[in-house]
Amino acid sequence: MPKILSNEIIEEVLTMPACIEAMEEAYLAWAENQAITRPRSDTYMPVGNGTYYVLKTMDGILGPQHIGSIRLNSDLIQWSTNNGVTKKAKLKSAPGGRYNGMVLLFSTETGEIKAMFPDGYMQKMRVAATSALSVKHMARKNADVMGLIGTGWQATGSIEAVNSVRPLARVKVYSPTTQHRKEFARIYGEKLGIQVTAVDTAEEAVRGSSIVSTATNSLTRVLEAEWLEPGCHVMCVKYSELGDTVRAKADRIVVNMHDATPENYIPGLGRVTGNDPIDLLEQGIEKEQIAESEDTWASKLPELWEIVNGSATGRGSESELTLFVNNNGLGLQFSAAGAAALKAAEEKNLGIDLPIDWFVQTVHP
Repeated sequence: MPKILSNEIIEEVLTMPACIEAMEEAYLAWAENQAITRPRSDTYMPVGNGTYYVLKTMDGILGPQHIGSIRLNSDLIQWSTNNGVTKKAKLKSAPGGRYNGMVLLFSTETGEIKAMFPDGYMQKMRVAATSALSVKHMARKNADVMGLIGTGWQATGSIEAVNSVRPLARVKVYSPTTQHRKEFARIYGEKLGIQVTAVDTAEEAVRGSSIVSTATNSLTRVLEAEWLEPGCHVMCVKYSELGDTVRAKADRIVVNMHDATPENYIPGLGRVTGNDPIDLLEQGIEKEQIAESEDTWASKLPELWEIVNGSATGRGSESELTLFVNNNGLGLQFSAAGAAALKAAEEKNLGIDLPIDWFVQTVHP
C-alpha cells in the first residue's frame, strides 16, 4: 500500500549519516549507468504585483533501490533587494501561512506509487548531504574549522552534514541579523557538542576556516575571494553567492552536474535555457553579474559523481583551494533520500497507509 509520510516522520527516521550514505550510493549508481536524473524544470506565470506562480518539477530513477521519484513544487515567488542584496522568496501562500511541495516515490518493478511526502525536510537533507560528499572527497583530512554564512533552513543542514564527515572543532557563523546568528550558535553548539561562535562579519567567518559554506538565498555575492585561505574547501547553495572571483581563485572545481541551470518556461518566450529568469522577468533587479554563462563553464568541469567514484581527483595537494558548486538540483537525490526514509519508516511502522485502489485504474491512460 502507498504510504504517506510527514516532515516530522522523515526527521525522526532519516539521520544525516544515513542520508549521506544513500546519496553516495546514488552517485556511484549514476556513475555505473544504474541511475538517471533529470534536472529542474520551472514554469512561470505572472499573477500580478510582481508575483509569479511557478510550477517546478524534477525526477530521477535509482535502479538498485527500484525507486523512481518526482519532486513537485507549486509556489508563489517574489524577488526583493535590500541593502544591495537580492533574494528570491517563496511566499507562504497555502492555507495557514504554509508552503506547497511534495515528493512522490514509485516502484520501478510495478510502476505503482509507493509513498508521498512533503519535500521540506527532505530538501534540506539532500542538499546538505550532497555538499557533505564534496567535503568527504575534496576537503583536507584535517579540516576542522568551518566558516558558515547563513543561519536559515539550509544552514542548519550544512553544519550537521559537514560535522558528519569531518568532525569539527569550531564553527564561525555569520548572518546579517545578530539575534539569528547568536541563537543559531547556541542551538548548534549544544546539539553537536562543538564550539559554534557567532561573528560580526562574513569575512571573520571565512578567514582561517578550512571549510567554507554559503547557505543563503542571496542572488548577490556574500563572500570575497581574498578572504579564502590556501587549502580550504568552499561550497555553496547557488553560484551567485560566490561569483566569478571565487571561481577564478579556486585551483580545483567540481559541479553537481553540467546542466547548471533549470529549463525555464516563460509566457511569450517559451522554453529558455542558460538564463537566470530574473533577467527575463524582472529587469533592473540587482543580482550578481556573471561574465560567462554558468552552463558554459560548468560543462567543462568534473561532475560530483566522478569525484565520488574516483575517476576524477578531488584534491591534488594540501594547499589547493577546492570548490564545489552545488548547482542544479537532481531528481535522483529525492529517489535516494526518499528510498532511505521510506525503508526506515516501514521498519518502525510509521506513516499512513492508503488503499492502492485510489491510485491504479483499469482504463488505459
